[in-house]
Amino acid sequence: MNSRPKDPKTARNKNVLVIGGSGSGKTRFWLKPNLMQMHSSYVVTDPKGTILVECGKMLQRGAPKPGKDGKPMKDKHGKVIYEPYRIKVLNTINFKKSMHYNPFAYIHSEKDILKLVTTLIANTKGEGKAGDDFWVKAETLLYCALIGYIHYEAPVEEQNFSTLIEFINAMEVREDDEEFKNPVDLMFDALESEKPNHFAVRQYKKYKLAAGVVCFKRLIHHDMSKSLKTYKATKQKGDPHEQTENNRPV
Repeated sequence: MNSRPKDPKTARNKNVLVIGGSGSGKTRFWLKPNLMQMHSSYVVTDPKGTILVECGKMLQRGAPKPGKDGKPMKDKHGKVIYEPYRIKVLNTINFKKSMHYNPFAYIHSEKDILKLVTTLIANTKGEGKAGDDFWVKAETLLYCALIGYIHYEAPVEEQNFSTLIEFINAMEVREDDEEFKNPVDLMFDALESEKPNHFAVRQYKKYKLAAGVVCFKRLIHHDMSKSLKTYKATKQKGDPHEQTENNRPV
């Protein structure tokens, strides 16, 4: 369908910019009269929360349904038939008064999982200097594994962020027991025995490998710190003016 006007030179732009200070009547004399026409769909920004209260009932009832002759249609009792609007509210201040959005309902492939994880990490890292790329990759692998498991294995009613949070809370780690396995580890072990090439299993194994690297780095750091402390303590017991072969103080 070609939506371009036949004569662009004389075609009017359908966009309208209304500029005015507080109390100048932008809502009262422009927005509300347009809403009251109820001839199309609307997206309204309502920062004060008053437009929904004042116009919601009107839109909920809707405009009279026009007949072929252009007049409002009536039922067998002679009452006017209305076409109600479907009102959807997104309230970022009070979530109890808002409709909800479940990103899991829009996951259809592994690519969609990665998109969701990338968006999630980008919006939860906070302000300030970006962290080490290693940690971001490890976090990405973990989220991909957990969300992949939820999408492919969990019942539909459990495919949400609440289940994801429960998984994360169940991932207990015991540094003094390397053989310890939390419920999530056991869950992935069971899935691997049944479906070794499962997307979630592959991502989780990569994450566990990254976790092993972190543990190895911690051990190296601990051993080096211990060695440095021992070295310093040993040198302090000797002569502070001890010289090396090149006659340089240690």
